[in-house]
Amino acid sequence: MKLSFALLTFVFFACFHFSKAQTITPFTAIWSFDGNLSGVSSSPNVVANAASVMGISIPNVGGFPNGQFGQAVNLRNWNDPNCGVNEYLEISVVPLNGGLLTLNKLSFYFSRSTNGPREIRVRHSLDNFASDIYIGAITAQSPPYQSQPITLSSTNPAFADNPNPISFRFYGCQADEGRGSMHLDEIVINAQILPVSLVSFTAKPQGDHVQISWETVQERNADCFEVQRSYDLGEFTTVGRIAAKGATDQHHYYGFTDQRPLDGANYYRLTQIDTDGQALHSKIVAVVMDEVTPSMEVLGNPIDGQMIRVAMRNMAKATFHLTSLAGHELPLASDTQSDGSMLLKPAQPLTQGIYLLRAELNGRQLIQKIVVR
Repeated sequence: MKLSFALLTFVFFACFHFSKAQTITPFTAIWSFDGNLSGVSSSPNVVANAASVMGISIPNVGGFPNGQFGQAVNLRNWNDPNCGVNEYLEISVVPLNGGLLTLNKLSFYFSRSTNGPREIRVRHSLDNFASDIYIGAITAQSPPYQSQPITLSSTNPAFADNPNPISFRFYGCQADEGRGSMHLDEIVINAQILPVSLVSFTAKPQGDHVQISWETVQERNADCFEVQRSYDLGEFTTVGRIAAKGATDQHHYYGFTDQRPLDGANYYRLTQIDTDGQALHSKIVAVVMDEVTPSMEVLGNPIDGQMIRVAMRNMAKATFHLTSLAGHELPLASDTQSDGSMLLKPAQPLTQGIYLLRAELNGRQLIQKIVVR
C-alpha cells in the first residue's frame, strides 16, 4: 500500500484562513503593582486574580514605591529568616470555559531595602508549593531592580494543557527579622490557552484503514479540527478536516478515517483551529501498518448488547472469547463480513455492564473492553 501524490495534495474544504504561516498568538497576564494588587489578562478565557499576601504586610504609607516600570509593591515584616512557608505573595491564573492553560514563561523584577530579604524563592501550586523553581540572591537595593525570566512548559510538562488554576508564590528569605522590605514589580506570565477541553484523541487500525477519534467536553470559538499525519515526526501533512461545534458545554465525539495510511509507522496529531485563526496541537499518537502487527478494534463501542462488530488486522483466523468482569465466559457465534470485519453474536443479548473480549491466534492475545448500554 503506497501513498499517492494525490493524497499529499488533499483538497482544502474548510478552515480557509489556516495556513503554514499561522502561529499561536500568546496571551499575557500582568501584575504591574501601580498602586494596587490587580492582575490583568489579555485573554477573555483567563482571569488573572489579584495578588494576595500571607504572613507579611504592605504598609499604608509607602506601599507602592517607585518600581522598574511605574510603581512596585513593598512587602514588609519578613519575620522568619529561614524562608518560612507562611510568608509570601501569591498570584494565580484561572482558565475559563473549560480551557486548557499552557504557561511558557514567568518573569518579574525585584529588589530589597538595606535590611530586607537577601534571597528570593518561587514555588507553584502544581506540586502544592513543595519545591523551588527559582532561588536567587537579591543584591539590588531599589532602584535599580533585578530581573528574572523562568521557563515553564518547555522544562516541566505539568505547565502544559492544564485545566485548573495555577498559582505562584514569592518568598523572601534571609531578612533581618521583622525589618526591611522586598519589592516586586511587573510580574508577567506568557502563556497560551486552548479553549477546547480535549478529553481524548486516539488512532487505531481497522483493516487497511486507520480510524481517528476524539472527544471534547467544552468548546469556545472553535472553528475546525485538522487531522495531520507524519511518517517521521518531522513535517506533518493535513489528511482531513472536521468542522467543530464552535461553542458548546456538552460532550461531543468526532471521527475521521484515514483511507490511505502509510506502510509502517503513521504518526497523527490533532490541530484545533479557532475562529480567529489561532492553532494548537494535541499530543501525537502512533499507528503501525504492516503485515505483522496485530490489532483489534470494537466498532460502535458502547454497544446495545445484540451484536459485536470487530475490525481486525493480522488476526484473520483468531478465536474469540467473551467474559464478564466476574470471569464467566459467554458463548459467541462469529461471521466474517464483506468488508473484512467480524460480526460476533452472543447466544443471549448482553445485559448492561462491562465485558472483556479476547482474540487469540498462534499464542498472540488481544483484549478489548466492551461497554453495553
